[in-house]
Amino acid sequence: MKLKFKLLIENNVLNSENYQIIKSEYLNETLGTYLKLPEIKSKSFIFSCFALSVDGKLCYPDMKTGYAIAAKNSSATQEERYADYWNLLLGRSISDAVIIGTNSLTNENNNFIANIDNENLLKFRKQLGKPSELLHILVTRDIDNFNIYDEIIYKNPEIPLLIYSARKPLKSYDIPVLSIHDLNENKIKQIIYDNDSFNFRILFDKLFALDIKIMLNESPFLHHKLQEDKLLDEAWLNTSSVYIGGSINSLGMQNQSFSSRSHPHYTILTLHNIANNFLYTRYKINY
Repeated sequence: MKLKFKLLIENNVLNSENYQIIKSEYLNETLGTYLKLPEIKSKSFIFSCFALSVDGKLCYPDMKTGYAIAAKNSSATQEERYADYWNLLLGRSISDAVIIGTNSLTNENNNFIANIDNENLLKFRKQLGKPSELLHILVTRDIDNFNIYDEIIYKNPEIPLLIYSARKPLKSYDIPVLSIHDLNENKIKQIIYDNDSFNFRILFDKLFALDIKIMLNESPFLHHKLQEDKLLDEAWLNTSSVYIGGSINSLGMQNQSFSSRSHPHYTILTLHNIANNFLYTRYKINY
């Protein structure tokens, strides 16, 4: 499907020396502007991408997959619904790795994989010199409490998988189990562990040294956690014109709230629409 977004806002900061223009005529034609990404110097560029209802919900109580936020918007055009998915695919296409949690795998019924099923975006990714498969970084407090063997990202030998467990596994696994300090760039699948806690700065510094320069976060829990650590740079949030209400999942719901004295601030970088039932917003996160 050919998309044509309407560019409503483009922040002038994107034209500064802190951003680089990604020369792609396909993206320029689709987005109404060239994609501009932060200059990567001393740390990886890390961003999240989610679809939300107008009240900030991530899913329906009877349909836990996040894809339903767009798919079940019956007022939206077909292009609007697909554009939500296309934005996610764009995020994947520029990334070296995708960050996920075990809830994401559970909600997708063991079938989660950060695929890019768009021919133009696959060509674009190839032009960027990136491999066909993203490194999948699965974050869990204790991998022993999750049945990883049923997951397609574990069973498929071609998908790079790094499992980051806060606790050292006690069970035996058929892939290497290493301390976070011994992360091995030559292993396509491995489990690394810490001392009963997460240290994302150490992990991301090691990945940066291994040329993992752009990471897409698709975990709602980690969206909040990475902001607590001041590591998340941007949020790509697509707002679907549906209202859900209740206590179903929303961003940061399982985390401790930020206070009025200290909290992240979001600045709009770009704002797009196609028709009248979706907004596609890219935010810079300021700490």
